[in-house]
Amino acid sequence: MQIHVVRPGQSLWGISQLYGIPWQQITELNGLEHSDQLAIGQTLLIPTQNRYTVQPGDSFFSVSQKTGVSVPELQKANPQVEGSVLYPGQVLKVPQKPKTTTLVNAYAEPYKDTIENAKTVGDALSWLAVFSYHVDEKGNIRPLDNDQQLLDVAKANNMKPIMTITNIKEGAEFDTDLATAILKSDEVQNTLISNIEKEMKNKGYKGINVDFEFLGKENKERYNSFLRKLVKKMKPQGYEVSTAVAPKVKADQKGVLYEGHDYKAHGEIVDYVIIMTYEWGWSGGPPMPVSPLPEVEKVLQYALTEIPKDKIVMGVNLYGYDWTLPYVEGGKFAKALSVPQATRLAYTKKAEIQYDQDSQAPFYTYYDQDGKEHIVWFEDLRSMAAKFDLLKKLGLAGMSFWNLAFPYTPLWPLIKDRFNVKR
Repeated sequence: MQIHVVRPGQSLWGISQLYGIPWQQITELNGLEHSDQLAIGQTLLIPTQNRYTVQPGDSFFSVSQKTGVSVPELQKANPQVEGSVLYPGQVLKVPQKPKTTTLVNAYAEPYKDTIENAKTVGDALSWLAVFSYHVDEKGNIRPLDNDQQLLDVAKANNMKPIMTITNIKEGAEFDTDLATAILKSDEVQNTLISNIEKEMKNKGYKGINVDFEFLGKENKERYNSFLRKLVKKMKPQGYEVSTAVAPKVKADQKGVLYEGHDYKAHGEIVDYVIIMTYEWGWSGGPPMPVSPLPEVEKVLQYALTEIPKDKIVMGVNLYGYDWTLPYVEGGKFAKALSVPQATRLAYTKKAEIQYDQDSQAPFYTYYDQDGKEHIVWFEDLRSMAAKFDLLKKLGLAGMSFWNLAFPYTPLWPLIKDRFNVKR
């Protein structure tokens, strides 16, 4: 498959003629609700077979990014190209490349829209992680409403359903004191593990993901001890155990978010470690890409020094943010947007989507009805493909998406085009 970047003046009909593919097929593949309204710079997934139609400004490098095939392989398959200059409309052969097998997870909350989004993913996921079962200070687990609907989606698409537990306090956020109450008591931990086991057996879960955050330094060894107990109970029964950890670049990184997550210990104890490599740009912070690729790679390169690569799962965001400028610390939080929402907003505001090559992320600016300037950083097929290339380069176990509340229809066929999804 090929990634097409919409140019000024292009229509879906014209793009379909360029590739010799019915426009309806492009519409369906990309989940376009308004096929007559394309934003300049928007990316579309085109179902080409072993060929690539050169676009203005293309080079072998950009074609490599869009197809997932290396520059030397492309050049070898196209000896008719003299030198390195490509011309618009030129058709290149794209050699078939052996696919690597990767684990693909996505978190999903049991809400109506998210459940519907999960149904559109098809068989592109290895795991469907149901988020989340809240625990309390006594080791009890709060039941989830509508979780059965997500379990049914998982079963219908041959995904492993994963139970996610968190130290989120009712009506609040991740809570350090709640985690401490659990982790400092053997009795509470034993109760919690017993309750986890019961819920997993009752509901048919195949694995457990522990997402305990903001633990603080005082809970690091306690958390490691709890994970050892959990694995000892779950592994003999065939359950997979994973954790979600903050994005660190060194073992002694300061801060309550980082100090409780021991990469080396997690790499020794659990089956997989999902690293939340996003939120550099966050709703309350200054405008920037949510997951700039150089920063993501720094975290993963550090992780490789502590965790076996076949246990590392790279976190990927399915959302972006819309910031009002100028940014004021402590001011209005940025609004979260799905990729379709960000693209639709760009069309509505007649903004041209740019692509930052350093961070490998799309962005644009616009003015609202009050004359205030905004900047939107989000994701598209190019930024996703760049993350896929990093995953392959580092030889990681897989990727994990946060979260299916944010739909992105063409992502899933792109994954299946570039990888064999682990079952």
